[in-house]
Amino acid sequence: MEAFPAYFPLNGRTVVIAGEGPGAEAKARLFVGAPARIVRLTGEAACEPGAYEGAVLAFVASEDEAFRIRASAAARAAGVLVNVADQPAMSDFYTPSVIDRGQVVAAIGTDGASPMLASMLRGDIEARVPAGAGKAAALFKRHQDAVRAAFAEQHERRAFLRAAMDSEAVAAAMA
Repeated sequence: MEAFPAYFPLNGRTVVIAGEGPGAEAKARLFVGAPARIVRLTGEAACEPGAYEGAVLAFVASEDEAFRIRASAAARAAGVLVNVADQPAMSDFYTPSVIDRGQVVAAIGTDGASPMLASMLRGDIEARVPAGAGKAAALFKRHQDAVRAAFAEQHERRAFLRAAMDSEAVAAAMA
């Protein structure tokens, strides 16, 4: 494993997308419905470090190489991790192919080597993940504190949760 997969909490956070064109629009689509504040930057504004203050992630996408270099340098100067679309060597992290089921998110990455392969694998895996998987996860999250209080021992908690996976409530959430 050459890259470590990690998930960044987005609730109340800021994500910056710098640039224009199909690459920038593709990055923006990744965050539709996300609880993050999405800031779109174009032109010279994207080349000012202050524009990235407080952001957790920045995505730079443009056909203009000079813009990509300046915008990514500005984000880094603000201490923000940067992904430059289709430029793994310029990126601090790679954007995986994502399966989004709300609370259930899976990502397939290739260290930037083959986005098409990641996309094909995502399609295969996505077909196996029920559409309601996120709702089932949200159900468990709602009751997480009560389950921890009822089952202090981890092995007991796991046994209960395994049995609960076969319950009518989980089946209804999955449906």
